[in-house]
Amino acid sequence: MDKPSLHGQEYRTASTLYSVDGKRAAAVLEFRSGEAYLDEQEWVEGTTFKNRHSGDLVGPFASPEDAEKFIAATSWFRGDLK
Repeated sequence: MDKPSLHGQEYRTASTLYSVDGKRAAAVLEFRSGEAYLDEQEWVEGTTFKNRHSGDLVGPFASPEDAEKFIAATSWFRGDLK
């Protein structure tokens, strides 16, 4: 099943979470529909981050809180993956 396109839909950045070591970030985007998605990024150098998943968003989640709980529990965000 294909994900519906989010192109052109309005959203707000509900929060941005950073890993303890500062090398991973996840912006929690809340769309007008109420669903939330994650925009995951990895540190490259200096203040530069690059999008993970070729810029595709992760989700949907029922709420920004659900998205935050999900990303905080992942091995990738905690830095457990090498």
